[in-house]
Amino acid sequence: MYSPIIQTGKKRTAIIGILALLTIIVFSPVLNNDFLANWDDQWMVTGNPHLFEVTHLNAISTDAVATTFSEPYGGQYSPVNTLAYMVIVRAGGMEPFGFQLFFLLLHLANFLLVGLILQKLLLMIPGMELKDSHRFAIAWAVAFLFAIHPMQVEAVAWISASKVVLYGFFYLLGLWFYLQYRQTGKTRYFWVVFTCFLASLLSKEQAVVFVLSLVLVDWAVLPKTSEKYILPKTMWLEKVPFLIAAVLFGLLTILISEHSGAGGEAYPLGQRLLFANYSFWEYLVKLTAPYGLSHFYFFPMDPGQAIPLHFWFYPMATAFFIWVLVEFSDKMNRVLVFGGLFFLVNILTALHIIPVPREAIIADRYVYLSAIGFFLAAVYVIHQLIHRKKSIARKSVLAAGCIYLLVLAGYTHERVKVWENMDTLNENIRPLIELHAQDVIVPGPCE
Repeated sequence: MYSPIIQTGKKRTAIIGILALLTIIVFSPVLNNDFLANWDDQWMVTGNPHLFEVTHLNAISTDAVATTFSEPYGGQYSPVNTLAYMVIVRAGGMEPFGFQLFFLLLHLANFLLVGLILQKLLLMIPGMELKDSHRFAIAWAVAFLFAIHPMQVEAVAWISASKVVLYGFFYLLGLWFYLQYRQTGKTRYFWVVFTCFLASLLSKEQAVVFVLSLVLVDWAVLPKTSEKYILPKTMWLEKVPFLIAAVLFGLLTILISEHSGAGGEAYPLGQRLLFANYSFWEYLVKLTAPYGLSHFYFFPMDPGQAIPLHFWFYPMATAFFIWVLVEFSDKMNRVLVFGGLFFLVNILTALHIIPVPREAIIADRYVYLSAIGFFLAAVYVIHQLIHRKKSIARKSVLAAGCIYLLVLAGYTHERVKVWENMDTLNENIRPLIELHAQDVIVPGPCE
C-alpha cells in the first residue's frame, strides 16, 4: 500500500528528518515573539522572584533551587519548570528568544518521542496484522499531526504555558521507558519511569493521570486471556508508588490553589458536569476542524446563573456515544480503544470534574498530550479504510490527507504570529469580546 520510499532505514530517517524540519518551519515565527506583559508572563517569568538571583547576579545558587522546591508561587507548584527558566536565563539572559528556542526544541523532541513510542507500541500489541512499513506510517503520521496542529500553538508559543511542553516531555519519556520495561522486564527501567513521572509531576499537575496511561499500555500489550484482557496482580501492585505520588500531589495542588485564591469562583457540581460534557465534545471538534481558536474561551454564564438550554444537548450526545461504543465494541480493536481512552484519561483533569476554579471553559493547551490518542484512533481508521479501497480511491484519500495537513500547517504558522505580543493577542480576541455579553469580565489583557 505504501511506497517503497519508507521501506529502508535510511529513507525512514530522512522522512523523520523532513517532518522535523517542517515542524520547525511551521513554528519558526515563534522565535520573534515577545513576552506577553499582561498575560501571565509578567509574573510567571519576568517578575518571578525565584528568577531574581539568576537575572541580576547571573548565578544559580543551592538556596535559590531549594526555595523553588519549598515555596509555591502564584497558586502553582511547578519547581522543575522554574528550574528550566533558571537555566534559560543563566544561558541567555532574560530575553524571550532563549525561552522560545528552548521550548520549540523541546516540542520537537516530543514529536520524536511520540513517533518512537507509537511505533514500538504498535509492534508490541498482540495480534496486530500490520506490516512494518504500515506501523511506521501510522506512528509518524500521528506524530506529525501532534507536532503541527493549531491547538498546540498555545502550549509552544506562550512562555507561561511552557510547563505543558515540559511536563509532556517527561511524561512521554516515561512512557518510552515503560515500554522498554514491559519488553525487557529490567527493574532499572521501572525506576527510570518513576523518576520521569516525578519530574513530570513537578513540571505540571496534569501529570497525575500518568499511572492511568501506564495501565492503558499494560492492557494494550497484554496477551489475550479467554475473552477478556485481565491485568495480573503484579502489574497492579507495581503501580502503587505512582498512585500514592499522584494522590498526594493532587491534594497538594488543590490546597495550594485554595490557599492562594487563584482562579475564579467555582461552579456547582451539576453545572460542572454539563461543562465537562461540553468541553469533551468541543475538544474533539476543534481537534478535527480547528476553527475559531482563541487564547480565551468564555464561560456561558457567571456562577449562580442558569445554564443555557443548549448545554443539555451535550450529555445526550455523550450518552449516545457511549451506547455506540458498547453496541459496536466487538468491532473495535485495541488500537482504537487505547487511542480513545488515552485521549479521555489525559483530558480528565481539564473537564471541570475536579472542583478547581477556572477562568475559561476550555483551553487549547490542555489537549497537548491527549490529542495523541485522538490522532492515533483517527489515523488508524483512515489506514484501515485506505487498505480496503481500490488504488484510485486510495490515492484520493491520501491526497485529501495531504491537503488537510497542508491547511493545518498553514493555520498553525499564522496562529503562532497571534502570540507575537500583546497587541496581536488583543487584536485576535477583539471580535470574540464584541460578540460576548457585556457584563463578562475577562482577566489580563481583556480588562
